[in-house]
Amino acid sequence: MVGLRGSAATVAYGSTKWAVRGMTKVAANEFAEHRIRVNSVHPGYVSTDMLKANSEASNDAGTLATPLKRQGTPQEIAALVAFLASEESAFITGAEIAIDGGWTL
Repeated sequence: MVGLRGSAATVAYGSTKWAVRGMTKVAANEFAEHRIRVNSVHPGYVSTDMLKANSEASNDAGTLATPLKRQGTPQEIAALVAFLASEESAFITGAEIAIDGGWTL
């Protein structure tokens, strides 16, 4: 979630996410001549084991900060990745796709 908007006290984590954005653009340019598409997926609060390390209050706050007022599911992320890997997305490259319930709005 930090990858598409800055958040206080997340310099190390945020830096790596911003790096993914840059690498997506550079790799998409470099590999386009080989017809290789490169896109990045930026999930928001997704109901996974990673969130279990957070306090319930922290997870509740993250969920409430999400305009859709819920956590995503791993299946929703997988469906987006499957679409990007399919020929249905053949004209998409260099995209940064937020799947975050509107958190980055």
